[in-house]
Amino acid sequence: MRIIHYLGLSICSLFILILFSGEVLAMDLPKVIDKTNCNQYKDLLIPAMYRAVEKGDYVVTPGKLNFKYKQNDRFIEASAKNEGKFDVTSEGDLISKSTGKYPENIYGYPFPSIDLKDPNSAIKIIYNFNFQRYRFMCTRDKIYIRWINPNGEERYVAGMDHRLYMNGRPPGQDIKNPDKVLTYEFQRVLEPMSVKGTNTMSYIYMDSRDNTNYAYVPAIRRIRQTTSTARSDPYMGSDAWLDTNYMWGGKDRSMKWKYVGEKTILASFTSPNMLPAQALPDGRMLRVFPFTGPSIKFGFQDSNWKGAAWAPQNITYVPRKVWVIEQMPKDPYYNWGRHVNYVDQETYTIWYKEVYEKSGDFRTWITFLVHYSEDPSGRNNTGDHDTQLYIDEKAQHASSTNRSYDPESFLFMPASELNASFFGVNNFLLLSK
Repeated sequence: MRIIHYLGLSICSLFILILFSGEVLAMDLPKVIDKTNCNQYKDLLIPAMYRAVEKGDYVVTPGKLNFKYKQNDRFIEASAKNEGKFDVTSEGDLISKSTGKYPENIYGYPFPSIDLKDPNSAIKIIYNFNFQRYRFMCTRDKIYIRWINPNGEERYVAGMDHRLYMNGRPPGQDIKNPDKVLTYEFQRVLEPMSVKGTNTMSYIYMDSRDNTNYAYVPAIRRIRQTTSTARSDPYMGSDAWLDTNYMWGGKDRSMKWKYVGEKTILASFTSPNMLPAQALPDGRMLRVFPFTGPSIKFGFQDSNWKGAAWAPQNITYVPRKVWVIEQMPKDPYYNWGRHVNYVDQETYTIWYKEVYEKSGDFRTWITFLVHYSEDPSGRNNTGDHDTQLYIDEKAQHASSTNRSYDPESFLFMPASELNASFFGVNNFLLLSK
């Protein structure tokens, strides 16, 4: 009877995976995947999440979306026009085939068709991931970072995050870029008062130059310039680090990329409904969120919850087809070893990342939790996130970087609202004191 029961579970799992020619649909899944039935759905969970569910730390609630999670039509149409125009060098740099140099500006995916037999398929997938994010032009976000131990929240920092993308901009939104900067970043800490002004700023370049990184230390009232590998240091002592902003925010040529396969997994949405967003006359898109307060709800905030304190609540898990892409740091001083990314095959969103120590031991997994917003013109926030949740499996600790509503938080900000001058060293110093 035990053998029959075991075979029954396997057949059930197999039936779900082959239904509809291999496409898994939410309607074919149970209302809850927990430690009592997770073995049947193991193939739909990344290994780290499966261990969490099996242990009882997590409960997965499959569901369906009342919208299509996609890129907008204008972006897809522009992507098609890029077919055959770009390539990648042996060092991992993106180049235009006509000039042999990094393109000044690309709108759309640089590689609209991916040939998985191409030895450069992995890094081309990552370049597509980058450019679906660059289309936001410039963003400003209210950020709340939680440290969560097994008993609940232990501390937090809050502030504003500013990003300016100098490439990937829509036609008519180009910016002069003599310094060949790809992205500018500025993380500004505003509270609590004990750490206010502990700010960081980075320039990531289009060419082979290492990133330029600055940190302001309030205790000595000085700016110090840090190395590129400092972006792999714990941010403010949390479980997160700067290179994992948007799941990957570093320099592509600093990694070796490898395609290892494809599968269907359950991706996490903070709402099953589309949230209409307001577009301002100057083009900015005002952020909206499906929750109030500084973040989504976590397990420690529910008195009836029996799992991990950091387990996200009220999440809709939806099947998505992904490519599995590994990255390995080239720099021996980088703090981490192998990363495993689960990249959406349609939108190039990275849903999960598993990170190993340089010794080869597993350490941290990261979840990308999103909702879908769209403004009247059809622009959307696909590829953006509400929360990134970092779970240190070895330390049994977590950190969450959360976004929430603020009247000054926007996507698609034009250069008239925020441009490269904001990221100057003098302004960085002024806003840090």
